[in-house]
Amino acid sequence: MKLAVIGDSTTVAGFRPLGFEVFPVAQPEEARGLWAQVKGGDYAVVFVTEAVADTLGSLLAEVADLPTPAITVIPGVGSRGGVGQAKIDKAVERALGTTALIREEES
Repeated sequence: MKLAVIGDSTTVAGFRPLGFEVFPVAQPEEARGLWAQVKGGDYAVVFVTEAVADTLGSLLAEVADLPTPAITVIPGVGSRGGVGQAKIDKAVERALGTTALIREEES
């Protein structure tokens, strides 16, 4: 199985030497045209930048419960951040049944 990354050319460039198939897009909307190819490929994991994840939202949701491809959201150039934290928060809420987390205060 292969690994893929979809996002702006600056972000995805570093993944090619690591053996990833890279799918650079000038605009996040271009990822919609690539999605069928990536989804239908032999990809175990697909990394997408936050901007691409926002654009592909419902398409990514269709494969969320499938074993492959596993979708991982990564920050891209100029990313506003927060998607990864939101996914963690949602997973915690699903596991615990609440959004309230108790954190130990440092002494």
